[in-house]
This record gives sequence, C-alpha cells and structure tokens, in this order.
Amino acid sequence: MNMQINNNIPTIILIVFFSAILVYLVRYGLGYIVRIRKNKSELQEPPLKTVTVVSCINQDYTLEREFREGDFIGKVDGPCPKCNSSTVVERIYVVPLAVRETGRKR
Repeated sequence: MNMQINNNIPTIILIVFFSAILVYLVRYGLGYIVRIRKNKSELQEPPLKTVTVVSCINQDYTLEREFREGDFIGKVDGPCPKCNSSTVVERIYVVPLAVRETGRKR
C-alpha cells in the first residue's frame, strides 16, 4: 500500500504542474489576442476627404470645394462669379475627417 501512494504523488505533482502551465497559457494568450485586436483598431486610417481648389485666372477669386470625378490640375472649371473669366483647378489634396471623440477617458 505504501508503494502505491508513492507512485501517485509524482502523478499528482505533474497534473498540478501542467494545469498551472495551461492556466498561464490561456490567461496570457487571451490577453495577447485582445491587445492585438485593440492595436489593429487603433491603427486603422482615419476617413479622408478630397478637396479641390479652384481659382480665377485673374487671381481675384478662389474656391475650395469637394473633389468631383474628372477633376485634375489645370482643368478649366467654368466662369468666375466675380469677373466672368475662366476658373482653373489649381490644387487637389486630401484631409482627414475629424472623428468625434466618445468622451471616455483611457
């Protein structure tokens, strides 16, 4: 009978040891996965807006408007509302849209 108790003690110690390793791996593995998902959501690019700048050839009128399909730099866009001469697309650029904060603190 004494021999059987001695054989069970190493088995119990191994079971406890492997159970502790399993709990450790599950706990920190899940924490790692949650951190990765959080970092991916923080790395997403903010939404962007494309802006077109149109100016009069006489340089007395400038307009910033939303980009329209077919806009390119140098495109004659139409008559100037001030002097009725032509307007030309001067610049096209992208700006990030402001994302509303939820008001929660990190």
